Amino acid sequence: MSVHLSEEEQLEVLKRWWKDYGTAVLTAIAAAVVIYFAWTAWQDKQRNKAELASVQYDSLVKLLNVEPGKTLADTDRASAEQIANDLKEKNGKTLYAQSAAFFLAKLAVDTNNLDKAVSEFQWVLNSKPDVATAQLAHVRLARVLLAKGSVAEAQAQLSEEPTKAFASEYAEVRGDILKTQGNKDAALNAYKKAVETLDPQEQERTMILQMKIDELKAPAAAAEEKAQ
Repeated sequence: MSVHLSEEEQLEVLKRWWKDYGTAVLTAIAAAVVIYFAWTAWQDKQRNKAELASVQYDSLVKLLNVEPGKTLADTDRASAEQIANDLKEKNGKTLYAQSAAFFLAKLAVDTNNLDKAVSEFQWVLNSKPDVATAQLAHVRLARVLLAKGSVAEAQAQLSEEPTKAFASEYAEVRGDILKTQGNKDAALNAYKKAVETLDPQEQERTMILQMKIDELKAPAAAAEEKAQ
């Protein structure tokens, strides 16, 4: 007796199998096709969105790239604010949106709108950025809060130790805060630490920090000279 099915029997088995499982197979195939095209469409949308954000960001950088000694024209400022707000609105918590918030904060500081600057830096921090972006936002926010006279709030922004990249800037702002509080010795030590951890290529900041150090040293030197 043959163990092989005849062509008619094979066909009958196939018909029965298709009757039992054919609909499920077609449904699965259709679902896979839909998912594939949906995923492809989503990827295309994200890619187009990223490309548009990149173009907008480049435009923003060019608008704000003002030559030394010149101020930003009102029309360029308005355009920059519009682009930055659009980047924030359409790009969620991405680095493009966070960078746009930094630009808006800078524009606000330039016009002495410190409350607006605080709001932008807080927006960046609320967007759960990476460590480097968060530390930059904290130290910039500390500077603005100190300018507003909110010394304790400024100090709170620097409660955590920074990475090497921000060690100098954190130390400088801590020195500014300590100086405001009248703790000149601690401020002097903070400024010295800022110099020690500063990138040697940052010559302008080196000069500024040295001026801050000399300013604090001057009264002590004068008192010592008088005592002699």
